[in-house]
Parts: sequence; C-alpha cells; structure tokens
Amino acid sequence: MGCGLGGPRDAQLRRPVSRRRFRRIGRRFPLLLRGPGPQVRLRSVDDTRVKRLFALGPWWLFLLCCLAVLPAAAQPVLLDAQTRSVEAWSAVTMLSDPSRTMTLEQALARRDEFVTPGGPHANLGPRQDAVWLRVPVTLAATAPRRWVLSVDYASIDRIDLYVLRASGAAGATVPIMMGRSLPFSQHPLPSAWHAAAIELEPGTGHEMLLRVQTRSTMVLPITLATPEAFHAAEARAQVLQGLLAGAILCLLLYSLSQWVSLRDPMFLSYGTTIAGTGLFFVAYSGLGPQHLWGDHAVLSLLVAPLSVLVAIVGGCLFIERVLGVHALQPWIARALKALAVLAAVLALAFVLGAIDYRSAQRLATVLGPLPMLLAIPMAWQRARLGDRVGLYMLIGWGAYAVSTLTLAALLRGWVGSNFWTQHAFQLGATFEMTIWMRVLAVRIEDLRASAQRAHLERDALRSLAQTDSLTGLPNRRGLAEVLQRALPLVRPERMTAVFLLDLDGFKAINDRLGHDAGDEMLVGVARRLESLLRGSDTVARMGGDEFVVVASGLASDADAQALGCKLLDGFREPFAATGQTCSVGLTIGYALAPSDGDDALSLLKRADAAMYAGKQAGRHCLTRGQPSVGMA
Repeated sequence: MGCGLGGPRDAQLRRPVSRRRFRRIGRRFPLLLRGPGPQVRLRSVDDTRVKRLFALGPWWLFLLCCLAVLPAAAQPVLLDAQTRSVEAWSAVTMLSDPSRTMTLEQALARRDEFVTPGGPHANLGPRQDAVWLRVPVTLAATAPRRWVLSVDYASIDRIDLYVLRASGAAGATVPIMMGRSLPFSQHPLPSAWHAAAIELEPGTGHEMLLRVQTRSTMVLPITLATPEAFHAAEARAQVLQGLLAGAILCLLLYSLSQWVSLRDPMFLSYGTTIAGTGLFFVAYSGLGPQHLWGDHAVLSLLVAPLSVLVAIVGGCLFIERVLGVHALQPWIARALKALAVLAAVLALAFVLGAIDYRSAQRLATVLGPLPMLLAIPMAWQRARLGDRVGLYMLIGWGAYAVSTLTLAALLRGWVGSNFWTQHAFQLGATFEMTIWMRVLAVRIEDLRASAQRAHLERDALRSLAQTDSLTGLPNRRGLAEVLQRALPLVRPERMTAVFLLDLDGFKAINDRLGHDAGDEMLVGVARRLESLLRGSDTVARMGGDEFVVVASGLASDADAQALGCKLLDGFREPFAATGQTCSVGLTIGYALAPSDGDDALSLLKRADAAMYAGKQAGRHCLTRGQPSVGMA
C-alpha cells in the first residue's frame, strides 16, 4: 500500500505525546480521550488513524474547532403536558424569497432547500427579500391542544402563518395574518407582540410555515406557549413598559412645567428630547397601536424613525445650552445647531414621503450618536474643572452609548435577540434621562443662585443710592422712600410726625477741631438719635448737620411733643470727638400728618419753617409748623 506504516513517518506517528500536549488536547477535546496516561489513548476503533490526525499539527485542530461550531441540524419543537413556554428558533429552517412572490405550495415544493439560519440567535438582520421560516412541532399525546405562537418583536410589517400537519397537505390551509402593517383590530390577538392562537392535534406532528416581510430588521424571537403562559409573559412585559412609559411621562411633564415657570428654552429642548424618545419606545414596543393609535397602521410605520429624528433635534439644542458650548467652542455650537436643522429637515422629508422607511431608519441611526460625540470633549473639559454638569453628562452618556450600540448591533443583525438586547436602549435612555434630571436640578440651582446674587446686588446698589456714606443712615432718596411707604397709612387716630433737626454749635466745633472731628461728631449724633428712637422710627441725614426723624403710629400731638422733648434731653450729654469732649444742641421743627399735610413735600416745608422759627426764638427748642409758617 502507498501508505505503509513501516517508514520514518510512521515512526513519527507512533511517537509518544508529551504531557503538556496531552493536557492541551484534553482541554480542547475531552470527549476524544480516555485515560490520563502520557500515551494518548483515543476513543476510536482505529487508534492509529486518530493519532495520525493529531500528529499533522494545529491545522487539523483548527478544522475540528470549525466543525464543532457549525450549526447542528434543526430538531422539532417538542411539546408535552409540562411545557408552558418554549423558544422555537433552534428548530427553525429558512428559505429566502428574493422575488417576494413565492406561494405556500412553491415553498413546500422546495422544502429540501430550507437551511438552518446562520448568524446570531433569532436575528436575520435587515433584508430586502421575503423569508419563509419552517418550524416542525411534535406534540405528545398528553399535550394541550391550544397554543399561542408569538413573534416577540413589534417592528415587523407582515407575517403570514400557516399551520400544517406533518404530511404537508396545504389545500385548505388559510394563513393567519399578523404584523404592524395591519390595523390593530385585525390582529389575531390584541397584543403588543405579533401573536396568534392555534390548535394542534396531540400525539401528531405538525409544521408551521411563516412568511416574513418587513422594512425593518428581521428580529424573530418565535415562542410557543400555552395561553396562560403567554398572557402571563405579556403582562410582565406590559408592567415593565408601563413603568418606563410612566417615568418618561413624568420627566416630560416636569420639563414642560419648568419651561412654563422659568421660561428657560433649555427645558423645552429637554422636553422635545423626552417626547421623541418616548414616542420611539411606544412604537418600538408595540404599545402604540395597542393603546394609542389603534387601527391607524400608518402611524406604526412612521412614528419610530420620525421620533428618533425629533429626539435628535431636541438633544442637540439641549446639549448646546446645558454645557454652554458656545462659550467654549463656537464651532461645536454651530455644528450642533446645524445637526438639529438637518434632523428637522429629514423628519419633514420622511413625513412628506421624500425618503423611505429604510433610509430614514439608517439616517437616524447614523445621526443619533453625533450630538454626544460632538459634546463629549466639552463635558470632559467641564468635568475636569469640577463642574457637576459635565460629570453627570458623561455618566449619562456612558449608559446611553452602551444602549445605543446594543440597539444598533441588534438592528444590523450583529447580536442575537434576547431580553437585554431588545430592552437595552429603553433602559439606557431612561437612565440617561434620569441623570439629565440631575443636570436640570443643577441648572435650577444655578438659576436660583443667579437670581439671589442679582437680588443682593440690586439691594446693595439701592442701599448705596439711598444711604448716607458717612453715618449709614438713609439719605434724601432713602427718606423719600420711607415717607412714600408711611404716609398712605396715616389716619387721624394714627398720625405720623416728621421732625427736622438742626445741630446748634456744630460749625464752630468743625472749624476748631477740623473735618475729621466733625465727621466723628456726626457719626456720634447719628448713633445717639438711633438710641433715643423706637424700633419703628426712622432717622435720616439730609446733609450737613441736618437730620430728619419719621415717627409713625402717634395718637396725638402730645405724643409727638413727648418724642421731641426726649430728643432734646438726649443732647444734654456731651460727645467725644478726637479725644475731646464737645457739646452740641438741637433745634427741632416738626409737622403732623394728616392734620398738617398728607404729602412729603408739604410736611418737610412746614417742619423746616418751624425749625427756622425755633432758631430765631433762641435755639434748642421744639416747634410745630403751622399752615401760615413758611408757606407761600
């Protein structure tokens, strides 16, 4: 024989396998080995052939690995009395229909051409053709008759379901039609998923054929379940979707209410983002036709890509405002605004039919991450400076990036369909928007702090404008404001007295001791006047050595005279100025409102005239202004 076993190569094949190589082979192919010894003993009738196979090197091992991962032949779905719910994808075989005109009879005639789907679990990716799926089912004799077949992905346009006996007779078979292109009232079951109730004969075999056609991605998680198990699973999904939808609705109402109350456009752009994302959730999960737009099937085909484009518009404007991008990088701010305009134009073009569903979906998928990519450097820069907004935006975008990449991989057919891949975008986007709520809270705190600073600055400016810089008392402008508040409240039984005070002997002290001593004297006079007055009274400096006292709530002229005399007595004690003792007196003229007048100008004129009358009468006295005194 040409492959005799007596040559050098045969000696090489009979060479013992090292312990290290033995352990490596055992880890990769444990079922091929028996016994732990250093000489490999293989589970084969012809040990020599298998030894020769391993002796040919790593290439054979690589080929064996490839064979190990090849898809196994599809096995029928087994249903028995204990089965409540089972995924059917492992039993699926498929046949492509590029012309999209193949009939059931033609599909059955080509049964031998059905192949096991490649790629990730229950995900055929975006396809232009129609696809026929074959699912063989075997029922035990004790299995229930009624089952629900569901495709747990709402964004499928059309599914035609045929249920056949194992014999394959198709003459009287009527398809069960499902899909989002049908009005919701025509769905076999009122479910967010595409589901139909079917009856199968226990103890026999069946095969189900599904013709699938869609403009979206062919994500096809097919499940067979009892009606009870199906409704329980849908109820759990509805609770989750309801919680997410409720959270989004609360965020939307909060943002709109803040926009109405604060008039900050940032809250409106945030609300636009939430509205777009929420509408996408509703359409993507199938809750839209089930609970919102019902038989308006065209909305099921429009809302998903349109809502993503709307969310991009709001997201661009929100990011530009919340990060203050214009102040940091004006060109990025212009890019974000241009992207918002582009998304708005694409949304309008999609509504008007200028671009189709696939193009809108592809464009939305491409444009979606761009606002985040443009703004990440700005957020990073702010976060490094200790800005909480930048840090929160980075945390939110981290979750959003993971969820967006997961959804994009699902829509492109790169990952399999399961709970996490189907709900990743909803969970991630909800987390991101919740983080953005913290950003809005920081924004509100900043607005409140800015308002407080503006209020304090306004008060400070007003205080400077209305306060005497030397004594800290109200000046003429401050006195006018005090009288403006007090005079409208006067009554005959609740009078207000306006006292005009002029110091006696101050000029001589100022000339003898200097202006510093005079200023110190004026400050001392101001403090003494404040100590002699009630807490509700006001003392103001008119300028020079003239002061005004406003006292409200007086019952009669006797109360005014008592207060005036108290002021005169308070100036009998001397003052200290530059280490020297100085004495000054007071001459006081006053007027009462409303008996002597009800406006500030007339009251001050009468008090001034009374004060001059007191100066002429000998000083250090109290005089009330009369209507004829000092009046024109």
